[in-house]
Amino acid sequence: MRSATTVTRLLLAITLMTVGPLVLATTADAKITRVQITTRETPTFGGYAWPGVGQYEKIVGVAFGEVDPANPQNALITDIALAPKNVRGNVEYSFDFYILKPVDLSKGNHKVMYEPPNRGRKTYASLARFSGGNDPGSVIDPVALGNAFLMPRGYTMVWSGWDVSAGNNGANFNTRIGGPAGPNTQLAVATNGGATITGPAYEYIVTSGTGAFALNYPAANPADKVTAVLTHRVHLDDVPVVVPASGWAYNGAGTTINLVPPGWVSQDIYELSYTAKNPTVNGPVVSALFSVAFA
Repeated sequence: MRSATTVTRLLLAITLMTVGPLVLATTADAKITRVQITTRETPTFGGYAWPGVGQYEKIVGVAFGEVDPANPQNALITDIALAPKNVRGNVEYSFDFYILKPVDLSKGNHKVMYEPPNRGRKTYASLARFSGGNDPGSVIDPVALGNAFLMPRGYTMVWSGWDVSAGNNGANFNTRIGGPAGPNTQLAVATNGGATITGPAYEYIVTSGTGAFALNYPAANPADKVTAVLTHRVHLDDVPVVVPASGWAYNGAGTTINLVPPGWVSQDIYELSYTAKNPTVNGPVVSALFSVAFA
């Protein structure tokens, strides 16, 4: 059985850098500091083996990393200079990863299919020519596996958390990004020398039912119904109509909004402009770029 070092090397090969020139992480600016493997299945896919490639294994876990806010390549991350820093002066983060790879990498094609999940969900089905939802390694149908596109060609498949809208629930291999304590915790919150940062925020709301809508950032003042404005329209080219202040409400913490009485019109468009607080530093990992070849 391979050690966590193998997975660490694999994750380091993924370019865990922010926007800017494509470079590999270095000690000075970004690195993976720890890898925790939570699930290892060898072989996966029910033991199915592809001719010339062999069986695959599934490796799932959490990676912990840090970036240097003083590095010019990281300075483009909004508010990173205002985020909490560790003793090395770096900003810490964590993310989930899900890897499918040939058990014998020498039989692979030394290439990777990487997908940044959509709100934590895998959407690879059309490319892979088969679907296993958020746990593709669970597919055991030999017909479906034999018809797949990537595995017969020896690709390693990688997913990693990057999107804060994935939430903090990791059930069913939902891939998240989070703070230093793990993806189930909040990303680093920027402050102005310890003071709370507030600023204009906007939510585009298309939902249904009577449940409250969770805001990306909490309202700075949940009692403020003057500067906060909610509008409603049916079509994108309609003129937005202001919803009276009495027709909507925050919860006590200002983290959700709901209509009064509850009842969102399905597929209609609601837009909230308000003053929010506690911006999280959302860009320490952009894992859509990487340069990798496996030995």
